Amino acid sequence: MKELLTFADARTLKEQGDLGRFIKHHMAEAQRAAAYRRSLVLRYPDLAAKLTQPPIGHTSPQMWNGYIPPATDCRGAINTAPCRPALLELVAEAERRQQQPQQTSALEEAA
Repeated sequence: MKELLTFADARTLKEQGDLGRFIKHHMAEAQRAAAYRRSLVLRYPDLAAKLTQPPIGHTSPQMWNGYIPPATDCRGAINTAPCRPALLELVAEAERRQQQPQQTSALEEAA
């Protein structure tokens, strides 16, 4: 679980002149993660097609930028958006599929 940034942490970062760098670093990290998820799901046509179906409902799979809504809002309330679990499942399935060839290769090498 990620450790939450407190107001005191933010104030210290600002005083030290590191707040902008901190924000840029984490934004770049989030963009890289989204790009990875997007490319992973789009690699599998059947999973990509699910991006256009409810509850996700993009007009085309390419419209998804890889973003998955957070688990909670800024006040800590649970995010009940129906697209969140659907997106998480698509990414998890794509990751499982990505691991399958490696597992198969390892089994073949052992035989």
